[in-house]
Amino acid sequence: MTQEERNQIKGTIHSVESFGSVDGPGIRYVLFVHGCPLRCQFCHNPDTWAEAGKTTTAGAILEDIQKYRSF
Repeated sequence: MTQEERNQIKGTIHSVESFGSVDGPGIRYVLFVHGCPLRCQFCHNPDTWAEAGKTTTAGAILEDIQKYRSF
């Protein structure tokens, strides 16, 4: 698979937290994906189970992440 083909892989995103600081030191880019089928009893994000998400490509996410690289 070429880099271009990998960049075109699509997925459904629930939300993005560009300045995540929970669960330890440092700042993180947190990507919440939509549609996890596991339904864990103590899931931190059960709202990602049923709400519709935004379909995007891996390339678009990588472009967005680059905006925060200096942090």
